[in-house]
Amino acid sequence: MNDLRCFVGEYKNYLSRFILRGGQDDVLFEAYQNLIKLLDESSAQAANLLDIHNQVLKDVLNIRNDNDMVQWIYIERATEFLAQILIATDALLLSLKESVERDPLTGLYNRLAIEKTLSKLWANAQTTKTPLAIAMLDLDNFKEINDGYGHIVGDELLKEISSIIKKSLRDGDVVMRYGGEEFIILLPETDGSGAKKPLERIRKRIEDKVFTEAGIKITASIGAAVYPDNRPLSMEEIIEFADAAMYEAKARGKNRIVFYSQLNGKK
Repeated sequence: MNDLRCFVGEYKNYLSRFILRGGQDDVLFEAYQNLIKLLDESSAQAANLLDIHNQVLKDVLNIRNDNDMVQWIYIERATEFLAQILIATDALLLSLKESVERDPLTGLYNRLAIEKTLSKLWANAQTTKTPLAIAMLDLDNFKEINDGYGHIVGDELLKEISSIIKKSLRDGDVVMRYGGEEFIILLPETDGSGAKKPLERIRKRIEDKVFTEAGIKITASIGAAVYPDNRPLSMEEIIEFADAAMYEAKARGKNRIVFYSQLNGKK
C-alpha cells in the first residue's frame, strides 16, 4: 500500500509539472526513468494505470463533486476510450508488422526487413569504424529438386537449410531469406578474414548433410563483400557486390565461397 501511495504521489507530481510546463519532454523523460522503478506487478497493469491516471488528473485539475463532475465523466470516458484504442491499435500494428516481415516458410526475416536491419548495421559500421561483411547464399541446382521431388519436399529442404544457417552463425550475426532459394547473411564487426570461417562452416555443413526424408544432397554457392575494404558507397551497393561474388562462385563451379575482392575488374 505504501508503494502504491508513493507511486501515486510521484505520478501526480510529474503529471502536474508536465501539464503546467506545457508538455516539456524533459519532464516526461524524467517520469519514465523514475516511475518505472516504483511500479509493482499489481499496479503495472494498463487498466490500473489508467485508473490511477484518472484519479490523479481529477485531483490536479481540481474537479469538484458538483457541477464539475458532469464534465469529469466525459473526460474520464474519453481517456478510457483512447487508452483502449491505443492498446488495441498498438498490438495490431506490432502483429501485422511482424507477420509481414517474417517469411512464413522458414520463420526468417524476409526481404522487407532487410533495409531496416541492414541500415542499423551499416550506420553502426560507419560510426564505429568497424567492418561489416555481407554474404549472399544461393542453393545450387535447387530447381532440379523442385522439379524432381515436388514443392513440398523443396519447402522442407528450405526449412532445414535455414536451420543449419542459423545454428552455424555467431551471436549478433543475422540471416534472412532474400527470395526463393537465396539467403542474405549479415556479419557485423567482421572483416573478410573473420567472415571466411562462419561462411565456410555453413557451406561445409550444407554439403555434408542429407536433407529431408527423401535423402537429398545439395550444395550452396556463397558470395561475400566487406565494408570498408571493397569501398561500397551504400547499403544497396554492398549487396550488389555480394551478389556479383555469388554469381562468380556459380561460374567457378558452384559449392564454393568467392569474395568480391577476388573478382576481376572489381571496383
